[in-house]
Amino acid sequence: MHWLEGAFGYRDSRGGTREKLVLDVALAVDTAVNPRNYQNPPVRQLLNQVERDDDLMLDVLDAVLHLGNLHAATASDLRALLQQAFSIWTVADNNGALERRVTEELHNAYHEVVQANDEAALDLQEAWTQLYGLTPNPSDAWDHAIKAMETALVPLVAPRNKRATLGTVITELQKEPEGVRFDLGATPDLAKVLRFAWPNPDRHGGNEHRTPAEREAAAVVHLAITVVEWQRRGVITSSGV
Repeated sequence: MHWLEGAFGYRDSRGGTREKLVLDVALAVDTAVNPRNYQNPPVRQLLNQVERDDDLMLDVLDAVLHLGNLHAATASDLRALLQQAFSIWTVADNNGALERRVTEELHNAYHEVVQANDEAALDLQEAWTQLYGLTPNPSDAWDHAIKAMETALVPLVAPRNKRATLGTVITELQKEPEGVRFDLGATPDLAKVLRFAWPNPDRHGGNEHRTPAEREAAAVVHLAITVVEWQRRGVITSSGV
């Protein structure tokens, strides 16, 4: 609560309350506050509700990170507080949201692969957010994981096919295309690995259509992190590129 008071500028004699942020956050979390109640200002109204509702607390923290344009040190303070409280939540690397805490090894692998800040990295970032954010969407996470792998592999495996998908890549790899190399085995071995991610069952036609479970989407996102890293490190290469 003390951190929220600071983020809102409550009781800050220097700058005063950031009332617009309070109102924006209240709107974002669908919580009513009355800006014309001068005896009980909006920030106090919101904080009073947060004190009674743990789920609302998480929603408000997430919204403040997203909307607050906070100093890095302020976000870092919240990250430390959450860790000290043994929370399953932490602050995302970009300081713009809450995300579920993962193992240090997994976080480091993700952090390293998105440093390139290219199209594949952007899709991995979105996949990570959709998987580990406060309101996860496993299907969207799966979709963005596929897009990241397509960005990494289509130029190597099907460079002339402007409509190539991960399914196209799998089909071509099964043919052992000339010039494409996979250092950990033959290209059909890589195709078998990629088959675990294709297609997203939420995009599958017929009776096999279903919404993926979070654990399934997590496996695909983690696979995408590995595949993109393989491409970056030259484990998957093409003589044509």
